[in-house]
Amino acid sequence: MANFLEEYAEYFKNFQEFVAKLNYEDDLLPSNLKCRTGQEELVGECVEWTLRYLRLTKCPQSLLAFLTKTALDRVKLKNDEYTQEGVLAPNMVEIVNEVCLQYCGNDNPALSTLPPPPSVPTPIVSTCAIKNSRRRMENRHAIVEDLDVIFNISTSRPTNYYGLFDGHSGVDAATYCSTHMHCFIAQSPKYPSDPEGAMRDAFARTESLFTEKCNQENINSGCTALCVLHRPLDLQLYAAWVGDSQAIIVSQNKILRLVNPHKPERKDEQKRIEQAGGVVLFYGTWRVNGQLAVSRAIGDVKHKQFVSGVPEITSVTLEGDEDFLVLGCDGLWDSVKEVEVASTLYEQLQNEPGK
Repeated sequence: MANFLEEYAEYFKNFQEFVAKLNYEDDLLPSNLKCRTGQEELVGECVEWTLRYLRLTKCPQSLLAFLTKTALDRVKLKNDEYTQEGVLAPNMVEIVNEVCLQYCGNDNPALSTLPPPPSVPTPIVSTCAIKNSRRRMENRHAIVEDLDVIFNISTSRPTNYYGLFDGHSGVDAATYCSTHMHCFIAQSPKYPSDPEGAMRDAFARTESLFTEKCNQENINSGCTALCVLHRPLDLQLYAAWVGDSQAIIVSQNKILRLVNPHKPERKDEQKRIEQAGGVVLFYGTWRVNGQLAVSRAIGDVKHKQFVSGVPEITSVTLEGDEDFLVLGCDGLWDSVKEVEVASTLYEQLQNEPGK
């Protein structure tokens, strides 16, 4: 008990130091999405704003999920007050600061209502985004640890979520997916007992709602989507995807591919496109009707007859000795071989073990 109290005291001290550095003059963080926010998207926007703010202010990673859940609960209580005509307008910075002060006010850590330090450490995650010669970055990603905590789902088995969205013809599709896909997974009636079914539901709901926005607001963008659920205690990993991004598991220099990319020249994809009345033509690369280089994507309403938003899903039982999970857009894999990615990661850890 004494060791636990000492550990909790240090944990609580780190939290207090974080709260002391918060900026209470910050304005509302703007949404990344240009189109209007409807009632069904309220939760996703609030979670996105909260996580973005907490990460910008260097919140201890172990408290991200709990503080996000608490802030979300507070928004739900004030729902009528903070939404008008379907447009989201809460000051999430103010709400998050209120929540942090609430849990920081108790000087006795043994009596604090903060949750204890997590028994299962969250995985170490690193991200990198380079737009190369593009005019602007159209890709987005999402990292959500302890998905069940944020959405108040009773389970003792933590689930971590990782999403990668490669946009084209604008950023709207990728931004919408990165903000809402994980929320729709958690809100599925099939979650958490049937992760694959929940992911299938989430892709369908994301596609439906975003297509509706495209038709209402003249949006033409699309994106590939690669989403992974990781349950470390159960040694289970689930991947769902549309498009040509790739995920690999690296273990003791062995590489396992998780994704069979949706490219127009894939035989089953070409058959599906041609049966729908389309063609696959080669212009620098194989393209649907000579235009899109992917055969499945979210959005792309002008090509929806041929470009499917229905995901493929796979599950993997892990051994427990895996070293890395790597998610990357096609731009990475077109330039770097999988074995080179693995060797680079091992070299980086050997040369700079603390990073």
